[in-house]
Order: sequence, then C-alpha cells, then structure tokens
Amino acid sequence: MLEEKSIILVEDDPDHAELIIAAFVDQGIEQNIVLVRDGQAAIDYFREMELECRGVLDDKITMILLDLNLPKICGMDVIKFIRKQSGYRHIPMVVMSTSSDINTIDESYENGADHYVTKPISYDEFVASLETLKVYC
Repeated sequence: MLEEKSIILVEDDPDHAELIIAAFVDQGIEQNIVLVRDGQAAIDYFREMELECRGVLDDKITMILLDLNLPKICGMDVIKFIRKQSGYRHIPMVVMSTSSDINTIDESYENGADHYVTKPISYDEFVASLETLKVYC
C-alpha cells in the first residue's frame, strides 16, 4: 500500500519512463512515482489499491500518467476501467502518447482523461510539456 501520495506512471517503454521521471525531477516534482509497465498490470494494480484503501484513493494518488500504446491491454481500455471505479473518479488522469491524431485525443477526453500530452521529440520540449502537469501535483 502507498505510504505517501504518489504519481502512478503507466508506461511500457523503459526509455520513456526514465525520461518522464527525469523531467519531473527537472520540474521540481519530486513525489514518489510508481511505475507500471503494461495495461493488465495497471488494472491489477488499481484493483489491488482499491481493495487495500477501501475505495478511498484521493489521498494516496496525486495523478495517473498513462501511455496509450501498452501491451496486453491498451491504454484506452485502462482509462475506461479507471473511470468506472468510484475510488478513482476524482484523480487527475493525464494521457501521454506519441499520437497526435485528433480522433485519439478526442476519444481520450471522451473516456475520462483530464489532460492529453503528445510526447515531443526533444528532451527540452518534453520537460516544457510536463510544466503543464504541475497543476495536478
């Protein structure tokens, strides 16, 4: 069980995960980050957390940062699962994906994402894009 407020990062690419964590540190966001590597593991993690915390998760999770292109279960299905769980409805969910397709972005918002960030090419652009996420921390 989480002892302090955490950011849940659902990202299968180890390089992207490392980049995201480094960018958070560069932005002064130094919360505990829990890394989950695929869609099924994410759903399993959230189910376990809801049981352990008896559905009261707002004080345990600051935000969920989710890639869409995940193995086992896609990120869009993870969004749908999370938003159906009462304990997660008020936790900010940020989609971070390489896709800049407007239909994908719209679908993310329709399914319950609070924010959508397209993964930029350069590290500096990446750090700048994470600046907008400070509002959730």
